[in-house]
Amino acid sequence: MTSNGPKYPFDEVARPVCFAHDDPIYSIWAKGSSFLCTSARNFYWVTAAHVVDNHGVNAASVRVFPSDQATISLPFDEQYRIKSNGSADDYKDLLILRINDDEFHAHCDTPLVGQDIECGFLPAEVLTQGCELWIVGYAAENNYIDYDDAKVHHTRTVMRAIYQGDNHFDFCHVAKIESSIVLSSFDGLSGSPVFYFMTARKGGNEIQEAVLVGMLLRGGAESDLVHFVSAGVIRRAIELTIA
Repeated sequence: MTSNGPKYPFDEVARPVCFAHDDPIYSIWAKGSSFLCTSARNFYWVTAAHVVDNHGVNAASVRVFPSDQATISLPFDEQYRIKSNGSADDYKDLLILRINDDEFHAHCDTPLVGQDIECGFLPAEVLTQGCELWIVGYAAENNYIDYDDAKVHHTRTVMRAIYQGDNHFDFCHVAKIESSIVLSSFDGLSGSPVFYFMTARKGGNEIQEAVLVGMLLRGGAESDLVHFVSAGVIRRAIELTIA
């Protein structure tokens, strides 16, 4: 397995959400954001459950490519959700697919990079108001179709945000976008990983490391406010799958 490390830019773990389509020309279409993470035993793909559910498809239709250069999508073998138990709590809007490691190494054509849940996750509850955050996603308005190659191209967007505090719902938090990148809509950004850079010491030197503090659930371009679920929820959900 390969986990996210110094040789990989932190934003590479973010991936666009693609779906298989029965169109004879455009067999793959896309809308939404997601990210890859890893435990000591497995790799996982994570997004907001509504990214898949709102398109009227199931997890079997999901196509996620491990890198921008990959031509073969990731193989999945398990699906995990948080049971609603009749409630619509925001933090339960979570979909996790486990990557089949054997199939990946047998067939995929690029390396697999994921954010390590042990050393690369930080619960958003430890953040203080005013902390600088970075959101990495794929806004729908930045997708475009190459008609010559019959492909949908995705543009990865990295936006700066300022932490505002929790939003009074379990494990959910609010940030305000303060970025030079202007979007008319935040459509497509659900499922985006939210990062915080913290200072660490390695070899006697201070370095800045990107840790995942959450996943974006929703937001509005008019207010520039976004809501995200804490990385602590995601880590706990993954830990329960391997317990």
